[in-house]
Amino acid sequence: MGKLSLAQNEVSKLEFGLGISPAMSWVNPSTKVVGRDGGSLNFGFGARINYKLSDKYAIGFEVNLQNLGAKTHMDKVITERDGIILPSNNFNLNYQLRYLEIPVVLKMHTELKGKTSYFGEFGGNIGWLLNQIADIKSDVFSIDKVNTELPEDGDKFKLYNPENANSEYLIQLNKINLGLIFGGGIQLHLDNNSKVELGLRYRWGITDIYKEDKWKGNNHAIALNIGFIF
Repeated sequence: MGKLSLAQNEVSKLEFGLGISPAMSWVNPSTKVVGRDGGSLNFGFGARINYKLSDKYAIGFEVNLQNLGAKTHMDKVITERDGIILPSNNFNLNYQLRYLEIPVVLKMHTELKGKTSYFGEFGGNIGWLLNQIADIKSDVFSIDKVNTELPEDGDKFKLYNPENANSEYLIQLNKINLGLIFGGGIQLHLDNNSKVELGLRYRWGITDIYKEDKWKGNNHAIALNIGFIF
């Protein structure tokens, strides 16, 4: 009976749920080659598990499919497409990215008052890049929905450093993206022991998203954190 009681106690500490995360993402460049070019609205969803450490603390695990944007702007670049080499003074790669993300956070709860409690969260996130598609806009040519990892024949082009025409820029992105998570919100407790979570989450990217050594930038996002705990 002791072992059964212990197992039941461990199960009672687990909470399962689903969540969605509408997000605004942007790139913070740290080199002059890449310029700021605004943010992108995106959407994600996934599953979550909370393991209660006590009445006030829990560890949250999530598995999400998250779409993010990464607008990349260059004032000057040399382009090559279909054997034609031309300089461009306004070149934009508007990436639409899809990540499989695994956030792990420490959740801190206030005491329940009525049917409401508040929470704060802090943790880390690792993301694996599943898909990298970009719309190319420039004063030389434009192409939509380019797979920048493996472009199709009609979508192939090259970019060169305007200060060194023999130095080609890589347009592919790194597969791993690490970040820190800060957030908080409110929990609404329902009559059937279920909960609705409404919060705001900031994800601060700490790794460079670009494979190109001369491009440096981190992808940040702020998202609504909407979840239902069964």
